[in-house]
Amino acid sequence: MQMFLIPKRSELPELRDFPSGACARGELEGNLDDLVLVNRYLGNGRAVLKQIAAMNSETAGDGFTVLDVATGSADIPIAIAKWARQARIRVGITAVDIDPAIIGIAREKCASYPEVTLAAADGFALPFGNQRFDYVLCSKMAHHFADEQVVRMIKEFARVARRGYVIVDLRRSRVAYCLVRLLARLFSRNRLSRYDGPLSVLKAYTPGELAALATRSGTSIFTMTREPFWLLVLAGRVI
Repeated sequence: MQMFLIPKRSELPELRDFPSGACARGELEGNLDDLVLVNRYLGNGRAVLKQIAAMNSETAGDGFTVLDVATGSADIPIAIAKWARQARIRVGITAVDIDPAIIGIAREKCASYPEVTLAAADGFALPFGNQRFDYVLCSKMAHHFADEQVVRMIKEFARVARRGYVIVDLRRSRVAYCLVRLLARLFSRNRLSRYDGPLSVLKAYTPGELAALATRSGTSIFTMTREPFWLLVLAGRVI
């Protein structure tokens, strides 16, 4: 039964794995808007804030800095900025994405959030010094990569983080695949969302697989948490 519920990990590329020039700007924006809704209603933002709040409560500082890698339309940085404003916590957020077209879209979304600075950057070779940020975040991106790439990514996050990193992704499951496929058909007409959403679930890691990669990175003490709606959260405290 367990083997049936957890299918073999897919190696097929998603449409978003190709350069953004392969699709129209409107189609790309529509896909990013769909991801914002998914993150909002299926708990991605809450999972990130939960980890950041827990880590930040361990220190006596009056503020913190964040690097959000593969930020998309920067909905997670915006959620952190809103939370910090309400909690009267000083925060500085740098949001990066490898695709300049996506950074352009994110910049429009962040016009009212001076806490957020945007830049184009490669998550595997971040242009920042060691321990530059208190926390490094990455959401819904690990499943795009092979094992060795994920290990390399974790090492890079740990390099630029002073306190810790948080990686949120999907959890591979046949049930999740069926539900995401149904939701994509019901609530989106976007070609990218309809194809990539279900495939993302099949490309995702199991908790054991992701924990093994974090162990191989040798960079931190980490916890692995399952959140509702098949979210998986890897939270590392930098050694």
